[in-house]
Amino acid sequence: MPTKKKIEQVEELAELFNNSDTIIMADYKGSSVADLSSLRKALSESSAKFKIAKNTLAKLAAEKTEKKSLANEINGPLGFILSNEDPSKLTKTLFEFTEKNEIEFNITKGFVDNQIVDESTLVKLSKLPSKEVLLAKIMGSMNSPITNLVFVLNGTVQALATVLQRHVEKAEEAPAAEEKAEEAPAAEEKAEEAPAAE
Repeated sequence: MPTKKKIEQVEELAELFNNSDTIIMADYKGSSVADLSSLRKALSESSAKFKIAKNTLAKLAAEKTEKKSLANEINGPLGFILSNEDPSKLTKTLFEFTEKNEIEFNITKGFVDNQIVDESTLVKLSKLPSKEVLLAKIMGSMNSPITNLVFVLNGTVQALATVLQRHVEKAEEAPAAEEKAEEAPAAEEKAEEAPAAE
């Protein structure tokens, strides 16, 4: 018969599984209590939690959630890193911390975007830029064509203004040229009249 404490642990873990977008499982054998405490602190700064639970309780908790496939991956003593933050940021923090502090912490599997992923996928994920950086790059690449379009349109407007200005100048020059053309025959008539007067 399960004790009240175990039932509460299963309920708590099931809620954590349900409310986490990213779950990373790691074998923590060989890690000291001090190492795990410092890991917990580093993860909490990234809005992540680190939870240790017995396999049987963790499997029961996983089976009570929408992440039932997680139950099949729970083998041996495991710690669970749970987060709703950007998975690349979380994995980067985790791998950097364990490497820097030389903690024996073997990451085995993960549950990211509703699917089980292996350690190699988690390593690749840790090398990706964060979601914010990717969004900034996408926005930058989208903004670039718009900026170019503005320059082209601006250039087109300036070219049109130049053409119109030249047209106006030509239109102003045309009446002046007509006046000169009218003056020229009058001068010719005067020149013809002059010999007749002799």
